[in-house]
Amino acid sequence: MRKYILFITIFLLSVACTRCPRNYTDGTEVCIFPDYTDITVPSNIAPANFMIREQADKYYTLLKSGNSDIAIKGKKVDIPLRKWRKLTALGDITVTVYEEKDGKWIRMKPFRINVAEEIDPYLSYRIIPPVHESYMRLTLNQRNLTNFKEKVIYANTMASKGADTQCINCHSFKNWHTDNMQFHIRQYLGGTILYRNGKLQKLNMKTDSTVSAAVYPSWHPTHDYIAYSTNKTHQNFHTNHTNRIEVFDEVSDLILFNLTDNSVSIIENDPAEFECYPSWSPDGKRLYYVSANLGNPAEVSKRGGAVAANSNGTFKYSLYTKDFDPDNRTWSGKEIFYDAAAVDSSITWPRVSPDGRWLLCCISTHGVFPPNQEVSDLIMFDLEKGSYRYVDEINSNKSESYHSWSSNGKWVVISSRREDGVHTRPYLSHLNNDGTFTKPFLLPQKDPEFSHKFLYSFNIPEFTVEPVKVSPRKLASFVKSTYASPVKFEQKREK
Repeated sequence: MRKYILFITIFLLSVACTRCPRNYTDGTEVCIFPDYTDITVPSNIAPANFMIREQADKYYTLLKSGNSDIAIKGKKVDIPLRKWRKLTALGDITVTVYEEKDGKWIRMKPFRINVAEEIDPYLSYRIIPPVHESYMRLTLNQRNLTNFKEKVIYANTMASKGADTQCINCHSFKNWHTDNMQFHIRQYLGGTILYRNGKLQKLNMKTDSTVSAAVYPSWHPTHDYIAYSTNKTHQNFHTNHTNRIEVFDEVSDLILFNLTDNSVSIIENDPAEFECYPSWSPDGKRLYYVSANLGNPAEVSKRGGAVAANSNGTFKYSLYTKDFDPDNRTWSGKEIFYDAAAVDSSITWPRVSPDGRWLLCCISTHGVFPPNQEVSDLIMFDLEKGSYRYVDEINSNKSESYHSWSSNGKWVVISSRREDGVHTRPYLSHLNNDGTFTKPFLLPQKDPEFSHKFLYSFNIPEFTVEPVKVSPRKLASFVKSTYASPVKFEQKREK
């Protein structure tokens, strides 16, 4: 009986290989979409389904790892989840594509899919149309990266009514867990929505002492604080330019929100500076942020005001830090970390790796909103060695913009428009031990043609280790029935 079972097992493991074309000639590199050739994937990622781009009469794909393989016929390579799991558990995968043309088989050059550490199982993002005058339909979604399941966290259509619509944005989580979550609702029924340990709050974060409500957030990793920028944001449109739109601030400052007593205090509000994009170090004792120098406010006013000065592309943001005592809520003075303006550049979106070693930022020619600039790239600082470099292995000839780290610090997700220059898509890349990254790959979808059919962008991708616990229906009911409570203002504490 055991010999019979062993024979059946060996037969099932080898049956795919026996179906491989026997007579073939060797070809060149295969062209597939998405480009999953020679990439590194997490061991728990969903199947890397792809489509073969060459025209042929028949297609046959063999995926092999260890003593296991999968054979798939057809132009679209739809890999069964259970079989994919078996391959990734065994290690790196070799993929060989065979194409039949005019009765003759060609074996295309095999490629590898390398398998590395697991990634956080969930990725949250905003789904937004790539237009700039409407937000009639926006959703915050969460994707299970281990399969293809996606759910809506909240949709603005759940609370909008007729001409009264909502903009929803800036979702964020504390330490990759969903027990502490926040996002903003603008315009109709507006407020900042906080979900903390099963309880919901809706807050009006605007005070008489701040320029606007809270905008871009960063949760403090150890204490009950959130650092925010406060921005008055505008848009300009170009009639004849590669960058179709310019997003800029009329004014921006930094505030600290204390969740314990619902109070806000000033972090930085220099009238000659445009402070933005706060981001904590992993120990919560240092805040990174960017700022552009306005110069003499009176002189700028004579030239048409801050709006004119910022919208014409002359503003350059540099990277700053401030030390923070979280127990006493006191701040040191600011220090410049990287003077991007001195090298005619603008730096934004600082993000420190969980181990505190690496600082990843966007860098472009000007301004504070890199998604709309084709020249936007990623730059990374080695905080241990005090050096930096452009991340050429990730950067493309289109915009690289918003990025975030996985909780284990081994993966990053990058917002990129490399596919068509219009739609922002999430790409994943693995951080090697030497501080380099592997080839970025597009987030796998069940249908490999998904990106060609889905004409929305993925905005602000953020990893979490668990799913969001509050239901969309509960959020919508709360938004519609709850008044936004005001926060109080507290004076800044200096060391």
